[in-house]
Amino acid sequence: ATINGGVFRGGKGSSGDSSDDGSSIYANFGGMVEVHSGTFEGDMEVGDSSTIAFYGCFMKNGDKVTGVFVDETYLDVNVRTRDGGEVRLVSVAEQECETAPSSSPTNFPTISMPPTVLRSGGIRMGASCVYIIVSVLLSWCI
Repeated sequence: ATINGGVFRGGKGSSGDSSDDGSSIYANFGGMVEVHSGTFEGDMEVGDSSTIAFYGCFMKNGDKVTGVFVDETYLDVNVRTRDGGEVRLVSVAEQECETAPSSSPTNFPTISMPPTVLRSGGIRMGASCVYIIVSVLLSWCI
């Protein structure tokens, strides 16, 4: 499914706390949900090898995903994962982010798909090699 906008509300449970509230998005059974915009009220859940991908400038810290879509709609939601469910943060070329999308605890930028390069159909006539040599000098003062 691709979501390009709208308001998605999870239902409120009867317990008085959020333990039995409904999800604004529930991805299951290997499904793929691509979220490009929208307003989401209520947690999300992704399980059973499903994926939810957020397109824009986003950060993930634990279950919390925060950030901004390309249309400047703000997102602040908890996304629970289970049984191989995955959350992907995808940067978009049309949007300049202050920081690269990342997931804690590593805070390394997530990997976006590289742009497709048109091939000329030419013939490669040789091979190229690159060698990287690292040398380290240690001196000890006693």
